Amino acid sequence: MRAVIVALLLAGSLAGCMSSQPHTLVQSAFADTHLGWQPAPENQLAFSVATASGIARVELLQLPLDLEVLTLDMPGMEQVEGVQWAGTDGNHALLYSGVPEAAGVTLERRSHGFRLRIAGEALDIVRAGGMLTVIDYYRG
Repeated sequence: MRAVIVALLLAGSLAGCMSSQPHTLVQSAFADTHLGWQPAPENQLAFSVATASGIARVELLQLPLDLEVLTLDMPGMEQVEGVQWAGTDGNHALLYSGVPEAAGVTLERRSHGFRLRIAGEALDIVRAGGMLTVIDYYRG
């Protein structure tokens, strides 16, 4: 198992006009997935995730209608090979598998990992709530 050392940013203030507290909208769904909140502009939700297994799972509750962008920083991930979605309504979607599969998904390489942005049509897919799974490529 590879070790991932990540400093998580904890911030108290996120998307100003959201009616729900942002930290109640997303939670870890896997034992080794740890979330940290990040400051975000209005109508956005941003957090970071650390995982030792290379598979990060987060559960999203129903997202507010005024939310425009969901950002997930993944420091420590080396090569994201897939982003999957399983909705609470039984629907599922492959959002990313080397190239964006849904409009509005961008995966950007950062100095220490990746940043996943979900907006537009892709955000509409995940808005109802469900499980977001990010899989990092690794052989160990």
